[in-house]
Amino acid sequence: MIVGRNISKTEYGLFYGFAAATAASVLAAYKAETTFLLAVPAVLLIIFFTILNYKAMYFVLMAMLPCSIEYYFPNGLATDLPTEPLMVGLTLVTLTLIAFRKDMLPPGFFSNPMIVVLLFHLFWILICAINSELPVYSYKILAAKIWYFIPFTMLTGIVLRTRKDMHRWFWVIFIPLTILIIITLLRHGLIYQFSFSDVNHCVTPYFRNHVNYAAMISIFFPFILWAASWYRKSTFTHKLLLVCIALYVAAIYLSFTRTAMLAVVGMIPFYFMVKWRLTRIAMAAFAIVAGIGIGWLLYDNHYLRFAPNYEETIYHDEFGAHLTSTFQGKDVSSMERVYRWVAAARMADDRPWMGVGPGNFYNFYRSYTVTDFETYISDNEERSTVHNYYLLMLSEQGWPGLLIFVLITFVVFIYGEYIYYKMKSRENKRAVMTLLLVMFSIIINLVLSDMLESDKVGPFFFMVLAMLALFDTEALSMESDRQ
Repeated sequence: MIVGRNISKTEYGLFYGFAAATAASVLAAYKAETTFLLAVPAVLLIIFFTILNYKAMYFVLMAMLPCSIEYYFPNGLATDLPTEPLMVGLTLVTLTLIAFRKDMLPPGFFSNPMIVVLLFHLFWILICAINSELPVYSYKILAAKIWYFIPFTMLTGIVLRTRKDMHRWFWVIFIPLTILIIITLLRHGLIYQFSFSDVNHCVTPYFRNHVNYAAMISIFFPFILWAASWYRKSTFTHKLLLVCIALYVAAIYLSFTRTAMLAVVGMIPFYFMVKWRLTRIAMAAFAIVAGIGIGWLLYDNHYLRFAPNYEETIYHDEFGAHLTSTFQGKDVSSMERVYRWVAAARMADDRPWMGVGPGNFYNFYRSYTVTDFETYISDNEERSTVHNYYLLMLSEQGWPGLLIFVLITFVVFIYGEYIYYKMKSRENKRAVMTLLLVMFSIIINLVLSDMLESDKVGPFFFMVLAMLALFDTEALSMESDRQ
C-alpha cells in the first residue's frame, strides 16, 4: 500500500523556486547565446544537497585533494579542479550553516590563540590588498584565502568532533594519495628507471612537479604513523599501514626533493624538542641565530660574497651531484632561490609597510634583482615566486605581514606544546603530537617553497590549526579502545 503525506509549504516553495531558476537559466542562456548558464540548475541542486549533507561533501573535498589537477583558462587564470569549486561551494554552505546555527562551532574556538593570530593574518591581507600596487591580483589572493580558511578551518571545526570522524578523515585522504604514489613509483621505475632528471614527468597531471608531490607526502606522513597506533598489531590494517610507512619513505626519497627529506628527518629532533619541553628555548635560539645571520649578511653587503659563478651554476642529471652542488653553491635551482630572496629583501627595503600587495611578487621583483646572482633559468618562464613563504610575506605584505606569519609559527608550536601537556590521555597526546609534526613539515616546506596557496599544502595548514583548537577546547577527543 502506498502511504501518502501532505507536502509542506516549504517544500512547495523550494520546488517552485527551483523551477523558476531553471526557466530563468534557460532563457538567459538563449538570450546570451551561451550554454554555460544551463549549468545553473545543476549547481543549485549540488548546493542544496551540500547543505543537507555537508559532512559528506566535506569528505568528498578531502578525497579530492590528492587527485586535483590545475586547469588554465585561455585568459591566463588558473584553478584547481575539482577542489577549488568545492571550496567555494563549501564556503557558502558553511556561512549558511553558521548563520542559522551559531552554536555549530565549539565555544572558545575563535578565541583560541592560534585562530586569533590566523584571523589577524587574514585581516592584514585585506589591508594590503586595499593598498596594493595591482589590486586585482591581491583581491584574488584574498578571495582564495577566504575559501581556504572557511572550509578547512571553520568547517573542519564543525565536522571533526569524534574519533570516528578523524578515522574517516584519514582514510578518505590516505587511499587516493597512496594509489597515486604507487602509480607514480611504477611510472618512474618502469618507464624512467627512477631517473632524477625525469621525476617531474611521473607526477603529472595530479601534481605540478616533484616538489609539490613530495611536499604533500611529507606533510601527510605523520598521520600514517599515528593511524598505525589505532589498530592492534595482529590486524591486517596495522600491518598494511606499516608497509605504507615504508612506501611513503621510499616515495619521498625517490621524489629527489631535498626539502621533503629534510622535513621527515627533522621530525625526529622536533619530536624530542616537544617531548622535553624545549620549544620556547629552541624558538628563541632560532630567532637569535637567524637575526644575527641575516644582520651579518646585510652588513656591508656581505651577501654578495655568496654570488655564484654563472657558467658553473647548472642543473645536474644525477641526484648525488645535485646534492654536492647544493653545498658548493653551484646548483642552479638553489642559487635561483637566492637570486629571488635577494630581490624580496630589496623590495621590502623599498616598501617596508605593506609591500607590493598580495600576489604581486612576480610583477615587480625583476627591477630589484642583483645580476651577480642571476642564473640561466632567471627568465622564470613558470612565473613562480620567491620560493620562501616568509620572504613572500615580506615582499608582498611588508614587515607587519612577515611578523604576523612568524607569530603564527611561534604560537602554533609554543601553544601546541601547551596543548600536548594539557592532554590527559595517551590517545589525545599522540593526536596533538602528530598535528605538531605535520605543522613542522609544513613550515620546513614553506622555508624553501611558497605553496601555501596550493591545494596540496595549504589545506593541511588550516586544518591542523583547526584540529589543535578542537583538542584545546575539548570538542574533539581520541579516547577509545584500539580496534
